[in-house]
Amino acid sequence: MTHDIARGGGLRLSGLVLLLGVAGAASLSGQDPREAAVQRAFNEFDAARRVQLLVSALNPTLGPLRGAWPVAVQLLAQTLIEDGKDSLAAVWLRWAVRQAPDLQPDTLQFLPRVVTAASQTGSPGDSAAATTWQWPAQETGASQGTLRATAPGLVPVKVEVKGVGPIALGGSIPLNPGSYEINASASGYDSLRATREVLPGITTVLEFHLRSTLAQVTPEQPTPPAPPSPEVQKKKKGFPVLLVGVGAAAVGGAVLLLGGHKGATQGGITITFPNP
Repeated sequence: MTHDIARGGGLRLSGLVLLLGVAGAASLSGQDPREAAVQRAFNEFDAARRVQLLVSALNPTLGPLRGAWPVAVQLLAQTLIEDGKDSLAAVWLRWAVRQAPDLQPDTLQFLPRVVTAASQTGSPGDSAAATTWQWPAQETGASQGTLRATAPGLVPVKVEVKGVGPIALGGSIPLNPGSYEINASASGYDSLRATREVLPGITTVLEFHLRSTLAQVTPEQPTPPAPPSPEVQKKKKGFPVLLVGVGAAAVGGAVLLLGGHKGATQGGITITFPNP
């Protein structure tokens, strides 16, 4: 099936030429390798071949996501919509916006459906789930993509795709194109939830970096006893006055009991204490 996108009711020829001209001007200094592929895609009237060229140009490892890249993703979405593949176009646009949140769809040159589908943004927790892609050397025409989960250096991690099921860590699972919520959890670590797009013919690799919830426990140091009050310290330095008085009374009583008869002269006891 072939489509003339210039006459298909979506993208005007002059508008796309302008877009490619702007992309080309922006890439002159950076030598964007995707510009030539986008130019060929524009001149290609076979939809399948055009998709192949544009998918190859969208490989994130080819360079910064600017210049011809935003033109390629919008042209791809336009082509898919013209071919009746609106849902697949929406997946590609959500993926593109997740990679480049500042992507501004051209509301004048592309269909409103392209703009609407590009309204999704990244999901919370993305910083703890690094994403890479294994891009094929050329578009294979595969209808499914692949999701792979890794967590290097962590204890066993449980990874589950909502609505699909678990993924063995280090393993992969084939999925239809779409946006999927992935949950990762491990004992002693914060759980993580991230949303990622699975693209046809491409392997999406998620590398989880969970944060430990185990606090670093330091042994408690024994609390030193509080120093005694000044009154207590003063008493320790002197002799107990009460004890001295009681002792003296006891000695006096003993003398009365043991010392002589009535009228006898009572002797005296002298008690001396060394100076402290």
